[in-house]
Amino acid sequence: MNTTYKEISSIRVTGQSQSKWATLALTGLVSTILLIGVGSFVRVSGNGLGCPDWPLCYGRAVPPLQLGAWIEFSHRLLGGIVGLQIFVLAWLAWRGRHQQPRLWGLAAAAVGVFFLQASLGGIHVLAELPYWSGFIHTAVAMALAGLLAALVAATQPGLRRLSAQVAPLVGGGRLPLYAALAAGLTYLLLVSGSLVTRSGASLACPAFPQCGVAGVPPHLEGLITIQMAHRLLAFVVAVAIGLVAWRLLRLGRAAAGLRGFGYGLAALVVVQFSLGISNVLLALPMWSRVLHLMTGGTIWVLMVILAMCLRGRRDTL
Repeated sequence: MNTTYKEISSIRVTGQSQSKWATLALTGLVSTILLIGVGSFVRVSGNGLGCPDWPLCYGRAVPPLQLGAWIEFSHRLLGGIVGLQIFVLAWLAWRGRHQQPRLWGLAAAAVGVFFLQASLGGIHVLAELPYWSGFIHTAVAMALAGLLAALVAATQPGLRRLSAQVAPLVGGGRLPLYAALAAGLTYLLLVSGSLVTRSGASLACPAFPQCGVAGVPPHLEGLITIQMAHRLLAFVVAVAIGLVAWRLLRLGRAAAGLRGFGYGLAALVVVQFSLGISNVLLALPMWSRVLHLMTGGTIWVLMVILAMCLRGRRDTL
């Protein structure tokens, strides 16, 4: 993908087309975050093979009356809804591809990533849940959420107006760069969290903030390294987002919308850290594992939207 923030935000969308795009992009993003949460619940509840075949479930289009099968099937059903939303977005973009080629490119990329994600989901089931496909599955899911977040930033009238309003405030400063770097680090943190889960390193360190393991046996060294690297990256990301939030809050009342981003991101980081600590100290309760992933995904998409608003070509909005 060669589409840049400036190119995406330079797209003009007007009238009914704008309304359709804004609604579909936002609902698609919300559905994707929900899909990620449902997928997490399927995994942590032990129902990853509730439907042992794919794309059918026990050879049927509608699963049998078994709880595990329906838990897994609900994830597939929601995935179909997300796919439909993305396909409609792409269809609208294709119709206006000559006037809005960059928007069409972004929507087409979302379709491609969705197909990749669906294929990975099938491989994950048919191969009986290997760690590597689960790891890639999560990474691609977050990439899809990021693409939809970019579409939201490019089409939501309120965000486009906000981008225009803050242009004189951010000017040629470093805040847009800080936001983009913080967004990239957030994605890396999410991927590292998936590695922690899929490698079995979630409880390699039973204490916080220290590992809490003395006399580490050789077979646990690698898992402890993965766990502690994830924690270190979490602190780095928290500092990066905290710096961005602080800079946003310093912009004053003229950028009330951006100040709202700052407060919201700060609050979400606190919640995310609390959930991460709960995972360790409470030995991975189901509720905190699901919320931990969904909160992380929410922070990621908000950082993408914020970076788009700060780096967009605001004179064309």
